[in-house]
Amino acid sequence: MILSTLILADDITGALDSAVGYSGKGKTVVVARNPEAVPEALKYAPDVLAINTSSREVSAEDAAQQVATALRYLDPMAIGAVLKKVDSRLKGNIGAETEVLIRWFKSVRCIACPAIPGMGRFVTRGALEGSGVEQPIPVASKFNSIVEVPDVASDDDLDRLVKGNVDRVLWVGARGIAFALARAAGVSLPVVERLQPPVMIANGSRDPVTQAQMAVLADRASLIDAPDGIAPKTHSLNFPLVLSISDGGAGISGHEAATHFAASTARLVCENEPAALLICGGESAHAILDQFGIAVLQVRAEVRPGLPLCEIRTERGRLQFVTKSGGFGPPTLLAELLEEASSRI
Repeated sequence: MILSTLILADDITGALDSAVGYSGKGKTVVVARNPEAVPEALKYAPDVLAINTSSREVSAEDAAQQVATALRYLDPMAIGAVLKKVDSRLKGNIGAETEVLIRWFKSVRCIACPAIPGMGRFVTRGALEGSGVEQPIPVASKFNSIVEVPDVASDDDLDRLVKGNVDRVLWVGARGIAFALARAAGVSLPVVERLQPPVMIANGSRDPVTQAQMAVLADRASLIDAPDGIAPKTHSLNFPLVLSISDGGAGISGHEAATHFAASTARLVCENEPAALLICGGESAHAILDQFGIAVLQVRAEVRPGLPLCEIRTERGRLQFVTKSGGFGPPTLLAELLEEASSRI
């Protein structure tokens, strides 16, 4: 099987957010939620395959092993372009994971470009700077091998960069370079869809950006607090419905709280039957998909830049499934999405 593009991401929101750039033009775009799901994902005969390695918060050694496990199912000579998707603020085990890919892909060059001009993040004199970046970050310092770090101030810069480098280049970057590669493959823009009402939001992120978005929803939705991820039994709820995790003071681990939160979310979905479910936070999205037993996602569209949309099946039927990174978006983002959805009723 020949893949036009392979994307390796260290979290699920990154895998979805980069893969969505290819949605459209009749392309089949698939995300494997973990390395072991790659064989199932390949059954879709995808044009574009993104693999989540869930390796941002583990040791460098474990991260490298996760990437190696994902690659064992694939032939590097049967892949057109390879992108190592990284956090847009350069968190995680970037150096260790890139080393595995350089050896596997037998790259002629490795070009690192984490700029996302459309979201106000640029690379200037080899350093990432801009929106959400407190201090410029020297990009090359995140790698073990020598990498090229071109300056990027616009999407035009990205397009020129991609068009000028096509032979066995290992790309390392974020949404910006993913979309530039998609444009070079003939997809100018991803498909855009709106959320279908009724809408449920499950916020498992404690990032200040998402907390500010939640504050705007205070008088616009039915809010349910989930201390340590555990939602109370509730009845007669009105949509839109918003479930949000909080610190219950039990001192449990983040993983345990996420597991509780996922179970609470799945229960409320089954009880209230929303048409759309928007998840804030990558770990929460991962745990919720575990609850539904879903290992592979087919990316269909995005509702806003940075909010990819898939469709999943639960025991109650089809459900729009949208993910949002915890640190992403203006304070009014969630409120605007709910207002747009309500206008469809």
